[in-house]
Amino acid sequence: MNTFSRTIALACARCGYYGAAALAAASLLMAAPSADAASSRTDLLSGAGNGWLASSNGVNGWIPAYGPYPNPHTMPNPFLNALGIHAKLMWYWPGPGVPEAGSPPSTAYFRHQLHLEPENGMKPQIVALVAADDEMTLTVNGIPVGTYQLSAHMMPNGQPAAVAIDMTPALRLGDNQIDIRATDNGVYHWVFFDSYNINASPEQVLVQRAPAQISLVGDKDDFHPGDLADTAPRSQHVLDMLGKLAAEPAVDLDQPAHNRSVGLTHEVSVPEGAIITSATVKLHIKMTGAVVDNDIILFNQSNVSDEGQASRVIALHDVLGFPPQAGAIYDLIWNLAKTPLRNVASPIVTGQPDQVVSLLPMLVSDQRLDVLATDGTMVDYSELSVTYTSVSAAPGDLNNDGAVDRADVNILLLGLNTLASGPNDPRDLDRDGRITALDVRKLVANCSHPLCN
Repeated sequence: MNTFSRTIALACARCGYYGAAALAAASLLMAAPSADAASSRTDLLSGAGNGWLASSNGVNGWIPAYGPYPNPHTMPNPFLNALGIHAKLMWYWPGPGVPEAGSPPSTAYFRHQLHLEPENGMKPQIVALVAADDEMTLTVNGIPVGTYQLSAHMMPNGQPAAVAIDMTPALRLGDNQIDIRATDNGVYHWVFFDSYNINASPEQVLVQRAPAQISLVGDKDDFHPGDLADTAPRSQHVLDMLGKLAAEPAVDLDQPAHNRSVGLTHEVSVPEGAIITSATVKLHIKMTGAVVDNDIILFNQSNVSDEGQASRVIALHDVLGFPPQAGAIYDLIWNLAKTPLRNVASPIVTGQPDQVVSLLPMLVSDQRLDVLATDGTMVDYSELSVTYTSVSAAPGDLNNDGAVDRADVNILLLGLNTLASGPNDPRDLDRDGRITALDVRKLVANCSHPLCN
């Protein structure tokens, strides 16, 4: 346990939003009501009442989640937070004693109550860093906001990599409930949970909300068909491509897509004079075709011939980082600032993409984003988030929030090693026509706060 705790702290100190875990870990950057340091049950229980609770079935039998607090082994991590980490290592364990190999259950449930007050009239942004051995689902107010599978997030050194999940869209002002369902398929049937600064004030730990436009197509109902929102808006380009792909008619959202395709269009409209600095699409998809490892996405610059042959396409394999599997459900995150493209659709997706490009200039010129999932990809919803700044913003302030901080660094990292959008791209701080590590260095040197927090 001690070695592992040091490992996750040192790993996070090196790489910021990515850490390592030998069992299962999740770190929440959030504000919450004060929790007791311990309960009468044992010194190794997280706080009763206001702390995290655990259950073997998620229905009843809730007890304070087992975990040392404060954890003397996890080292402070100023790279993530200048105040360091105050860890709770939590899992379901009714006691007595400490968890050991073979301890039940293989699935455990965790719950936390969170009260949010507005900040400057806005709902604060809350980001979770999560990892699990072997898998977990994070739910906020009954809405699934993210999943984690160890097999999809292994680092070269064999350790799990933590991923960031923005919980903000599912949160509300006032009372909230955060739930985790964690499953371990190995020998140790218990869950490790590391939450740091859970009692700190929002200004100390929360990511600042960037000015952004969010466009949602669909209704986030986990593939429930027949709703009004399932009929997506489609540009003429999408309709033209759908007409040439196959004889079968296209399907709506939330409909199985075996040998059929679903298309939609996001309208993009940022304020006059705004400059787009990042854009991502989250697609909640299910692989419903018989053969799905060659499924692709078509977009504004894709072409489909009269014979149904597609060019300039995005392979799901390249965005996911692994071949999709039939029947699987994924939250596919498409980074438009750094999109892998293949010149032609192919029956077999192998090797590296033909090129990696920024599609941000396309958003500016077209004022829309076309998304067409082909052949076997069922779509629940598509959510486009566009971040922008202005020509009057300070150098390095890529989200126009009045500060140069870690949020701006993250925007740069999204487009690292790609061509700049043009001579006035605010991300290209050294004006060499590319987004590189030199731009990151110049931005960090101008950060508004120590350690660029």
